[in-house]
Amino acid sequence: MKARVFKSNKKTLLFALEELKENIKNSFKDYDFLLFAISPNYDYNYINHYIKKVFETDNYVAFHAIDAFCDNEIVEGVSVAVFKFENKGKIKIFYIEDIDNKDSLIKTAEYLNNNTDKLHIILAGLGNKKKTGTFIEELSEYLNYSPINNIIGGISSGYKKNNEVLTYQFIDNKIIKNGFVILSFENIEFAIDIALGFKPYGITYTIEKAEGYKLFSVDDGKSFVKIAKSFFRGIDNPKTEYLWYCPIYILDDKEGYVAKLRTIADLKEDYVEFYGPLKDRQRFKLSFATADDLLKADKTSALKVNEKINGLSEIIFNFSCIARQYVLEDKQTQEIETYTSILNSHLFGFFTFGEIGPDKYFKKLKFYNETSLILAMREK
Repeated sequence: MKARVFKSNKKTLLFALEELKENIKNSFKDYDFLLFAISPNYDYNYINHYIKKVFETDNYVAFHAIDAFCDNEIVEGVSVAVFKFENKGKIKIFYIEDIDNKDSLIKTAEYLNNNTDKLHIILAGLGNKKKTGTFIEELSEYLNYSPINNIIGGISSGYKKNNEVLTYQFIDNKIIKNGFVILSFENIEFAIDIALGFKPYGITYTIEKAEGYKLFSVDDGKSFVKIAKSFFRGIDNPKTEYLWYCPIYILDDKEGYVAKLRTIADLKEDYVEFYGPLKDRQRFKLSFATADDLLKADKTSALKVNEKINGLSEIIFNFSCIARQYVLEDKQTQEIETYTSILNSHLFGFFTFGEIGPDKYFKKLKFYNETSLILAMREK
């Protein structure tokens, strides 16, 4: 497989796509598939139209990303991964337009259970009535194969504009606003790992009352919003983002599993809202990490992936949480530089609103916050 990543920062989408086509032409005579990460700053109503107009193909998927990756660069514009298979590699597309539809969960589980020999990359929106994080964790219960080592992805990142949160996917003539797209790669060798870096500290809390993404109380009715607000004591003009340095660290029931981090999204009067689902009786600790802690975990994951794929990756993907990037501060590019230098390959990815991947022992599919997921692949 020949695969490369290109970028454009042009102010208008049409000009950006035309620049990309011109640059791609210098490296590829033809290609099989295009995967676009597109800033929500562009008018999303024209994304499908302009991609078809410029590239004259239906073999593409696009999604919103506040910032995307092109090798060692962070791109606020358009980043595109270009694939040309040279042996038996293929890409198949599966998508769900509405995760609130009662059949969506079963339909998705059946698809994944019937395609265990493929690598699946999920690109999802935030969801509205039923949060996508909850959907992913429910989906895990319906997967009937093991190891679950072939699913990875992330929630598209965007912002609110005209009462819409722009985390959409684009395929053919469709704009998927409350669902997801799965890219299924056939005849591909691959390796996956999850970098955390946060370490748990202090006492263990037990959730007494949680609903969806909301945490009300812990340990005999203690208000968790009061506990969270106490973290701001002595800080002038506190911002919720300061709490991204100390996400809560969910302790899984089965010892040895990778724990899930949950990032605080907002402090309300009666509850704390997170960027992922929580359940009653879950136990957690507070956690903390410096930028150097995160980069050390990134390096460890990159070395593991490189060993698994025998140092022969043809393209790498990175799905890194936007809150993790906040904690990395001025060292954001060092994360992708770590991956490209160790795996010696082109890199595509983006800042996510949540990561999707397996646990450490590949027994469950999980929805993460504040992690960095790395995928390396090559054609068989």
